[in-house]
Parts: sequence; structure tokens; C-alpha cells
Amino acid sequence: MARRYLLISLLICSCFPSFAQQEIKGRVLDSQDRKPVVSATVTMHPVGSSSILAYTMTAEDGTFILKRNHLPDSVTVTVSAMTIERQSKTVKSDAKLVEFLVTEKTMELKEVVVKAPKIRQLGDTIHYDVASFMDETDRSIGDVLEKLPGVQVLSSGQILYQNKEISKFYIEGLDLLQGKYGLATQNVDASKVASVQILENHQPIKALKGMEIPENAAINLKLKQSAMGAFFATAQLGTGLPPILLSNEAVGMRFTRSQQNLLVYKGDNTGRDISKELTSYYDHFGSGPSNLLSVIAPAPPSIREQHYLFNDAHLVSLNDLRGIKKDLALTTNINFLHDKQKSSSFSRQDIYLTPSDTLQIAEEMDARLLKRELEGSVTLEGNTDNYFLNNKLNVRSSWNTHTGNIAGSEPVAQFLQLPSFHIENDFDYLRRNDSRRNRIKANVAYTTRRHSLDVSPVLFEELKNSGPLIRQDISFDRFNASASVSGHRDLQRFSFGHTAGASFLHYRMESGLLSGTAHTPVAADTLQNNASRTEAKLNFSPSFGYRPPSGLQLYFSFPLDYLFLNREDGIRQTRQKRGHLLVSPYLWFQYPFSTRLAIFSNISFSNHIGSVNEDYRGYILNTYRSMNRSDGLLSKNSRTWANLSFNYKNPFTTLFTSLRLFYNNTLRNMIYDVGYNGILSSSVAILHPHTSHDWGAVYSIGKSIDAINSEVRFSTGYDRNQSATLHQGIVSGYSSTGYSLSPGITTDIGRRMIIKYGASYRHSHTRIRDNEMAPVNYFTQDIALSLIPAKGFTLTASINHYYNNMIESSARSSWFGNLGARYRMKNADWMLDWTNIFNSRQFVTYSYSDISSYYSVYELRPAEVLLRVRFKIL
Repeated sequence: MARRYLLISLLICSCFPSFAQQEIKGRVLDSQDRKPVVSATVTMHPVGSSSILAYTMTAEDGTFILKRNHLPDSVTVTVSAMTIERQSKTVKSDAKLVEFLVTEKTMELKEVVVKAPKIRQLGDTIHYDVASFMDETDRSIGDVLEKLPGVQVLSSGQILYQNKEISKFYIEGLDLLQGKYGLATQNVDASKVASVQILENHQPIKALKGMEIPENAAINLKLKQSAMGAFFATAQLGTGLPPILLSNEAVGMRFTRSQQNLLVYKGDNTGRDISKELTSYYDHFGSGPSNLLSVIAPAPPSIREQHYLFNDAHLVSLNDLRGIKKDLALTTNINFLHDKQKSSSFSRQDIYLTPSDTLQIAEEMDARLLKRELEGSVTLEGNTDNYFLNNKLNVRSSWNTHTGNIAGSEPVAQFLQLPSFHIENDFDYLRRNDSRRNRIKANVAYTTRRHSLDVSPVLFEELKNSGPLIRQDISFDRFNASASVSGHRDLQRFSFGHTAGASFLHYRMESGLLSGTAHTPVAADTLQNNASRTEAKLNFSPSFGYRPPSGLQLYFSFPLDYLFLNREDGIRQTRQKRGHLLVSPYLWFQYPFSTRLAIFSNISFSNHIGSVNEDYRGYILNTYRSMNRSDGLLSKNSRTWANLSFNYKNPFTTLFTSLRLFYNNTLRNMIYDVGYNGILSSSVAILHPHTSHDWGAVYSIGKSIDAINSEVRFSTGYDRNQSATLHQGIVSGYSSTGYSLSPGITTDIGRRMIIKYGASYRHSHTRIRDNEMAPVNYFTQDIALSLIPAKGFTLTASINHYYNNMIESSARSSWFGNLGARYRMKNADWMLDWTNIFNSRQFVTYSYSDISSYYSVYELRPAEVLLRVRFKIL
């Protein structure tokens, strides 16, 4: 506890910098027509000296800002460019505004070859020149993004900048895809993109510029002029063996600054997970309780999906953005996914119940997952300097099923149906009037689910009288509505605001067991639920902001929520009514020590009341071997979170580096007691206050090294977790410690060879009670060599290596080899791929989680050959 308060105190104290930064503002105008002069170089020197104290370039409106710590009383400011006469002025360091009226000049130049810099910075925008990072092996803009210093692309497709997820993804300044930017990174041709722009301190709402500055950056794709307004259509046909492989697609796109279209169809059964392109990374409609029913199925291994994913996926995505009038746009997004997946593995779980008692669960598993998901949204957005309007209607429906078969001492069949429907409308309107701004938000949503799990035969002795087949049914309905109004006022360096609102939520969850093929209800009350919950909430949140000239930005809010909660149990005829006062103070600040180095931090405290998942007192058959109930207890969690980040960038030397420290403390009032009878388990919630701690650090660095034509990156991390779990009535403390190292390099050797290398090493150490488990060392590396014997012709060989020291056999190292060839014609690309050339058929892994260890042998795809041709239609 003392450690937590000490850390929070240190972070709060770090909000106040020990020195301030001075700045000189000015503008550069043409002396003839007083038009702004753009991209002129502005430097600041000591009087009578040529040494540079600070430098920058003029913005679109001709303005500039020079910043420096501890300026002398007077300085010399100089403006220069190739098209104007050089001009200097000596000014006081506290000058409010320095204006230059410059004269145009004509200069006759000798013929020279100018090479654009890889990275340059103009104001808060970092420009990456795509051509400087692109090589013969790159096709989509996503291939190039992985090389950019400071940018990280996770295996999920999510993009990070300086260790933080991006807030927005634009194409020519427009958000066509509403968060599903994988559709762009995987399908927009890199040769059509001029530059990738990182928009730091980006405020997507124009009416809030200069008032609220988000911590996370945004990305904008700047297209080449030849790509603007043109409609591009490409198609791909692919087939291979064994048995029959298909990889087909059709993509059409057109981008302007007022209208954009992206149409995608893809069909693939080669192990490439095309469904990830439909993941939204900053839009989370339909948040609610997790699914209570699941099928025991193989857990995917942490290797490349193309080695293990048996799929047959088809997706259709229709995206349209059109300007109705200036600053008012209508965006329509429709997405459909049909995906069949199958998996097989052997799994062994060792559960350390007591120091002398270990339970082992060994299962041969075979599963089939069918995804059928349809989603559509319509967004109307107006965004000007005076107002912001956003109304988004989202509708989503799914008809997913999951089938699983267990081969053990007694074969078990499982069949899970997961139909659901969700509709939601979100409204946001903001009006700005000078230093005042007012905002109205409203949201209304409805969700319904009808899930069922069939299990045959029944393993629980208490249920065997019901027959060989049993079905667990769950129906869930939720309606919620909320509205809030807020007002803010800016007074020079200070801002004051408040938000007041109300919300209403109503849940209903019913469940019951049905027996036999006739689905006869099981009458026992202990196996039935009819729970409802009504939440009415009033909230008020005052806020305060401070922005001194030094560049420091400080923001503090103190949300207060009064929650009235009514819980009813229709089976047991009980009702619980109670009010709760919830507080969530939040402190955030950022301070730029210079244009290159900045510090960010946030500290927050929050407390939460449990969801409808804790309201059921009757048992629910969650899986074929587990039954759980909450006993009607209500969880109350308090969380303290602290985060501190240091970011450094130097676009001139292409060096980007970031360090993030974090700490999380969570106090919970209840815990689930898990009891075992053989492999069968049941759990019930009991009151038992306990605390969990998480802390760690993440560091990353990226740089271009032109001397060896390389892009180098490195990241490392440390994390530690401490918590408690309850099994068989025994509370067990556990802790885990881990650290990781991840280097990577891409090198162009002349114009004929490209080498890519990436590796990841993780060491984890787990302690259960007083027993230290053997440490796990997991190492992976990917090596790819590309040869370009002739223009347009590329040969590639790659190796994927995975190592786990806990596997006691030759399988502790797994190797996968891949060969590929590509030939580029004027309007077509021919690609031949031979994957898993060593024909590795199984992957073995070992890991720890909670008080358990897991060993699995996962079935892999065989060696496969795939021929594809991608060609232009338009």
C-alpha cells in the first residue's frame, strides 16, 4: 500500500516541471501582396553569433513558433528560403510577435538531383516518404507501415505509434472505414501512396482545436496526385493443392477529398485470416456481458496463422463516404463475414489444487466454428470550427455456431448456437462560441441473444437422470439509454467545465436446462434463472484544465455517479434495492521538454459495480464439464491506475524511441471458489476481499540506418502480476514475472537482395503459493531472404523458428520453411508460394496460467502449393 501511494505522489509531483520554456511567435508575409510564405526556414541565434538556438519552418498561414529554454535578453531571428531574400531581425526574447515582410528573388540553379528526406516534420505532423521505405517485396501500404520508425503493427493488425494505439485512421483526411482500417492497410496499393502522415496532438473535432488535445496520434494516408479521383479495380485468382486451395478477391476503390469508396470481396481457405480486416480498433458498439456458454475447443497456438488455421472464409465490405455539402459528410459501411474454421489438438491441463494434490485433465479435441456476421452503419458528420455533429446508427446481427467433440474416457459431443442482434444510435452535438462550448450527447441501444449449448452424454451425476442429451438455454435482453449535457469555458490559460447526465439500463436473463431430444424442461429451481436488473444513474463531472506558455497541458476531472440498482430473481422471489455512490477522479498531463522530447502521464481511480453476469443464483452449464452460479453476490471493484510515458523523436536522424511505465492495483470484494470432482468442476461466488497488482515497463526504439540501407527496430518489456485464486476452498496466492526482447531489421543489399529478420524472446516465471515453477523460455525468429535477379522478378525463402524449453522432446524446436516467387508484369502479378516445405504436422506448446499449466499438441496444415495471379481490371 505504501508503495502505491509513493508512486502516485511521485507522478503527481512530476506534473510540475522544474524549468519553463520560452517561445517567440511570428509570421512571414510577401511584401507585395502580403500573402503568407510557406515552408520558409526560421532560425534563432544569439546576437552576433552563428550558433543556432532553435529552428522551425513556417506553416500554411506563414506563422512560426521558436521554443527554447533560458533565452538571453535579445536574440537574432533569421528567415530564409530559396525563393526569398534572406532577412534577419534582432528582437527581445519576450517579443509578442515578430513579422517579416520578405521580397521574392530568382535564382538560377545548376542541374542537381534532389533526394527527398525519408522523414520530415512540419509542425505537429510527421511525414514518412513511402517510396523511401518501399522495396520489391512490398505490395500493400500495410507492408510499408511495419518498417516505419516509431510505428508498430501488431499481429492483430492494430497500429501503434510510440507504444500507443492510434486514435484515427484517415485517407486524405477522411475517416471512411470508421476504425476498420485493416481494409485499407491490406488492400490499398503502396505505390499509390505518397506519404504516411502521423498527426501528433491531433484533435479530430475542429471546434475543440487548441482546447482539448488527445494523447494518441492519428494516421493519414496522403495519396499521389495521379491516384486522386481515379477508380482502381483489381482482382485475384488463386488455386493450389492439397486438397483444393482457393484464394480469390476483387477490390475497387476511389478516393477524393469529398467522396471515397472502397469495395472488397475476398474468399480464402489457405490459412490467411482475412476476417481480421473487419476488426474495428476504436469503435466498440454493443458492450455488454460476455457469453456464458462455450465449447471446450483447441486453443490456437502462438505461431503464424497460415500454419495452423483451417478455414474457408468469405467477406464482403462496402464502404462509401460522400460530402453532402462543405464540412458535412455521410458515411455508409456494410460488412458481411462467412467463415468456417476447424481445429484439432491434444491438450493436457495440470491444476495444482494443493501442494500435494494435482488434477490432470487430458483431452483429444476436435472443433468446428461457423461464423455468419452482418453489420451495417450509417454516420452523418458535420465538422467545422464552430460546431461538430455526429450521428451514427449501427446494426449488427450474427448466427454463429460452434461444434466440439471430446475423445477421452467417455466421448462427448458439444453443439453451441450463438444468435444475437444489436441496434444502437449514438448522437453527439457540440457548439463553440468564442471561449465557450456546449455539448449534447445521447445514446440508445437494444441487444438480444438466444444462446443454447447441447451436450451428450451428460457427465454430471446429478443430471444423468435427465437422459443422455441435455441442453442449456439462455436468453438475454438489454435496453439502455443515456443523455448528457456539458459546458466549458476557456479563460486564457485556464479552462473550466462540467458535465451532467442520466442513464437507464434494463437487463433480463432467463436460463434453464432441457433434457432429451424433446427438450423437456428440468424442473429443479437450482437449475433455473429468471433474473432482471434495472439501473438508473445520475452523474456529474466537473473538470479543470491548465495550459501555460511553457507547453505544459494539465487536465483534471472528478466524475461523481449515483447509481440506483434494483435486482430481482423471479424464481426465488427476491429483490434487492440499493444506491451506490461511485467516484472516478482522473488526472492527465503532458509536457514537451522540446519539439523532440515529451512526457505524458495519467493517474486514475475508479470503482465499479458488477454486471448481470453475477445476478444468477441457479446453476448454468457453462461447458460440458463445468457448472457455475454467482449466489446473487454483487462484486465491487476499486482500481487505481498510473501511467508514465517518455517519447523522443528526431525526424532528421530518423530516431524514434519511447518508454512507458505502468502500475495497476485492483481491490475486489469477492472471489469464485472452484471445486473439482474428477474433471468436472463447479464454482460459486463468495465474499473474500483481495488485491491484485500489475506493474511493468515497455521500451521501443526504431531508426533508419542509411549507411547499410536498413530499418532497425527493437522493443523490450517487463511485467509482474500478483493476485489470488480459490480452489477446493483453499485460497492460493500466485505471481508471475516476465520480460521480453524483440529485435528486427530490414536490409536492402544493393538492388538485388533484401534480408528481413525479426525475433522475439520471452522469459516467464510463475510462483504458486510457495512453490516456484520451472521458468518458461519462449523464443521465435523469422528470417526472409529475397533475391531480385531481374526487374519485376523476386524469389523469396523464409524460415519460421519456435522454441520452448519446457517441452521435453525434440519438438521443443519447430521449424517451418517457405518458398515463393513473384513476377510483375505491366498489369498483372504472378505469385507462386510453397508453404511448410518441411511438412511439419504438429506444434507442441507449454505455458502457465493462474494455478494451472497447459501442454498441447496442435494439428497443422500440411505442405501446400498456391498459384495466384493479381491483375488490374481498371
